[in-house]
Amino acid sequence: MTHKNDFLRKGPAGLVVVPLLFALVTLALLAVMFKVFAAPYYSLVEWFMETSVVETQPKDLFDEAAQTLTNTENDRTAQEEPEQETIPLSSITYPSKGDRYGRITIAGTTVDAPVYYGDTNSILNQGVGTYVDSSGAGIPGESKTILMAGHNNTFFNDLQSVEVGDVVTIETHYGTYTYTVERCEVRDYQDTTTYDFTRTDENLILYTCYPFDALGFTPNRYFVYASYTSGPELDADR
Repeated sequence: MTHKNDFLRKGPAGLVVVPLLFALVTLALLAVMFKVFAAPYYSLVEWFMETSVVETQPKDLFDEAAQTLTNTENDRTAQEEPEQETIPLSSITYPSKGDRYGRITIAGTTVDAPVYYGDTNSILNQGVGTYVDSSGAGIPGESKTILMAGHNNTFFNDLQSVEVGDVVTIETHYGTYTYTVERCEVRDYQDTTTYDFTRTDENLILYTCYPFDALGFTPNRYFVYASYTSGPELDADR
């Protein structure tokens, strides 16, 4: 009695077709398994690639403004002109991601750091970063929520010394702003109630990883909340 598939088991063709089919099935199974097990790491790779990008040719708006101010000091009158209460938004150079546009200091602490627009890893290695990925997030003077981050083992290590009532000063290339600390809290890093980007009154939030001596990832963040005290308003309609 003969069988239809005798050529697969006994003929020369069987020596080629059977191993080939086996190899194709094996490759298909490996592809499926790789997709299943590698999927959780796709977002991690995307995050790493995004945060590893170095901003192209960032500007130092703060230093440029300081140089301009120095060059014009000899032309000033003896009486200092008062700082403007309102500045047309169109009259300033609005920062782009990676630009340094200010400097932050906190009375009674050693916090004294450059302020950048954006908060990527490369920026946080250079100074304090400003969150910008929301239409409700702003920079000083925009009457919005200003969210700034700094590393706990460098620029924001001394946030631990901040007390209620302390004054936070942010000097920008278009004006100087002060904020008064209202409270300090430790919150989970996934807690989105720590900030409110729908507010239309200017407020400042500073945060860093907690505890302050922690190295690497930690699930907690230390937040400092401060209310607006002084500084020129940026008029978006002008």
